[in-house]
Amino acid sequence: MPTANRRRYTSSDTTNYHRELANFRATDTVVVGNGPAALFLSYILHGNVPRYDPVTHGSHPDPVLHGKLSRFPGQSLCDILDSQKAIEYLTEHFHASSQMSYSDQALPVHTLLDTLMRPNADTEIGESKSRLRWDKNPAKRVDHIVLGSAAEAGGQWTENPVSANWDIGTLSYAEMFTLPGYSFPEHYKRLHDEQLPDLIRPTRRDVASYYASYPKAVGISAAMYSNTTVQKISRNSQGFTIRVQRRKSGEPFVIVCRHLVLATGIFTYTIPPPPIFLPLLQNGPQQPQLRSTTAPILVVGSGFTAADVILSQSSHRKIIHIYKWNPSRPSPLKGCHPQAYPEYAEIYRQMKLATLARTGSGQKGPQSHHPGDTFRDWNDTYEGFPNSQVITVCPDGRIKILTANDGVIERTVSELKYCAGRKGSLGYLSADLRKEVGVVDATWVSADTMRRRVESDLEVTPGVFVVGSLTGDSLVRYGLGSCVYSAGKITRQFEKDRLVIDGEIDRGVGMVVDKNNKVWGGCTVS
Repeated sequence: MPTANRRRYTSSDTTNYHRELANFRATDTVVVGNGPAALFLSYILHGNVPRYDPVTHGSHPDPVLHGKLSRFPGQSLCDILDSQKAIEYLTEHFHASSQMSYSDQALPVHTLLDTLMRPNADTEIGESKSRLRWDKNPAKRVDHIVLGSAAEAGGQWTENPVSANWDIGTLSYAEMFTLPGYSFPEHYKRLHDEQLPDLIRPTRRDVASYYASYPKAVGISAAMYSNTTVQKISRNSQGFTIRVQRRKSGEPFVIVCRHLVLATGIFTYTIPPPPIFLPLLQNGPQQPQLRSTTAPILVVGSGFTAADVILSQSSHRKIIHIYKWNPSRPSPLKGCHPQAYPEYAEIYRQMKLATLARTGSGQKGPQSHHPGDTFRDWNDTYEGFPNSQVITVCPDGRIKILTANDGVIERTVSELKYCAGRKGSLGYLSADLRKEVGVVDATWVSADTMRRRVESDLEVTPGVFVVGSLTGDSLVRYGLGSCVYSAGKITRQFEKDRLVIDGEIDRGVGMVVDKNNKVWGGCTVS
């Protein structure tokens, strides 16, 4: 029980609290990660309540879903989605719907929120109207902190680890990036002083700018701690202890909380090149003239990142491309329609032509004109090596390539772009906590790592929630439903805890803190 020298820190004490306890902070919820899902969750935890709105733009075009939601008139979606059973009830008909185009790959809760925010988004881009109404309710505010390693809000959208062109169009259309309270079209108009065109794939630069601007635009900046490294999270008797360091100041501090949300995603780190490529990564080559921009660039990878690097090069820059080719597990570029994604479709076409030429199944000769090949002369500037391996690398840029048919070819390159993919990590969780959430290899987190756990419940262990791409759904549009579910459970528990503490709901931190001895809620923080 609280002793005489303890006090409860509330929202009004924030300034003094941060000054007096510069290395010790208490809050109800900590969100690890500052990407789109974390921003969306913070928006809800600031007291913004989503409700089904069949009035403003009419009922949802799925009459079955409309009928089910109509049974909860005026109720918060966070409260409606109070269990996995509730999610199943609202979405069980999705697979059989003949009127709607529902994803059968995303988690049902993600598909549900997507269709409420953007009904028929895949078939009526530019015409889709949200069927959600957002109401501000301070009584639903939950004190929280959002921690992100990225320098600005937006997570991996604000980073460019392989130096690809920031002005390349994104895979998703503009409407798919919008979060409530401040839409992407609003930001686009502010940036460019013109309306957002229909059917536009925005640049990565514009998307990064949107998410970086979002916290200030919707009033959630105070909860954001970007450029922050989470060193270790462990469970204590009352919740969690989080050890953190600010990168710029080097300031270490400890946060204690009751709820933990994992939103670090599956794209945090680039997979590093093998040691054999080290000579190409070191400075001071023996023959600088051979490492100039006149020599080809070596690109390793078969996905979108490799394609972005190729697209970022000058049209006269020669490219040596080493990539995997497996018809049973094709490159994701194969799914790019020439009309919707002409640049990616063209790169996949060149990969296929090079494969046919190298395997003897065809011959790569003069190419007929193709809609996506207008920006470079592929015959003169692109050389593809499917299923090949670099076996020798010299500091002057000379490399030897072992081809798929066991031939050895020597080339000289100027630089390396290794694009074998990105991964997430849960290395910041203690070993015991990783065991709780069901992760064996914390250094390698992919779309499959948490999938089975979150299919059962997004609260993967008591007090720990998983949202965003860490659930296995990598697109922004399919990473938000988990936030609504998690916010509902966190808010209900927060209100229950406050009633237990003093019989009334206090929207502050809700923790009892002994600032001298670092005791929180009866738990000593060591």
